[in-house]
Amino acid sequence: MDILRKELNDIYSAQRLGLELLPSAGLTEVREMAAAVVKATDACAVITDASCDRCYIYSGRFGELMGFSDRTPSCVTADSSDEDVIYNRIHPEDLVDKRMLEYEYFKRVGAMDPEGRMHTRATCCLRMKDRAGAYRYIDNSTRVARLSPRGKIWLILCLYDLAPEQHGDEGITPRIVDSATGEISSLSFEAGRRHILTEREKQIMRLIQQGRASKQIAAALGISVNTVNRHRQNIISKLSVGNSVEAITAAKAMRLL
Repeated sequence: MDILRKELNDIYSAQRLGLELLPSAGLTEVREMAAAVVKATDACAVITDASCDRCYIYSGRFGELMGFSDRTPSCVTADSSDEDVIYNRIHPEDLVDKRMLEYEYFKRVGAMDPEGRMHTRATCCLRMKDRAGAYRYIDNSTRVARLSPRGKIWLILCLYDLAPEQHGDEGITPRIVDSATGEISSLSFEAGRRHILTEREKQIMRLIQQGRASKQIAAALGISVNTVNRHRQNIISKLSVGNSVEAITAAKAMRLL
């Protein structure tokens, strides 16, 4: 149920990092930094390499608590720009808001000069399942760790740690923080959440939920069966699920209906 992944991947692709010669020493330095952070805090640090759809997950005791790893410290390399082993544990409702926060963050830093990109970060507090399946509140931050030689977004650092307060208000409390100026922007994604699915897609999902077949849905809405099926596929793609039944479950968990 990893929504908005395509939009974020499009942002990475727009950096056109394949046109640059990226220094391997830069990646090594940032990976060593992530390992040092984990050693000092026992938390979890993820380095995402936007140039090659790969991430490096470093975790301390936090990783054992949450079920990311069976030993401390640990480092896992994943051939994905997303840390799925972590994202699959985030509460579906919070994952939607985290994705929208990341999208807003990368749009903002993408419009900044290189210096501004390096002292701006996104922060939130979200619910994540631990090894035993219980939800815990987790502090999370995302920032650019290294720019390419041309000043594009290259390496991204994402930190996860147990929140001191194991209770929270509704939502993930998303913020974008500028460390240089001290400016903190609080965000709300209620309006964005309402527009992830179109009104027509919501209509079709409600009819699917009632047990209607595509032919019945087409008759009820005055559209063709092909149009209904196209909407079904769009919904499945948006919600990153395998079929319409899974789409209903995902949309309800994400509060999209």
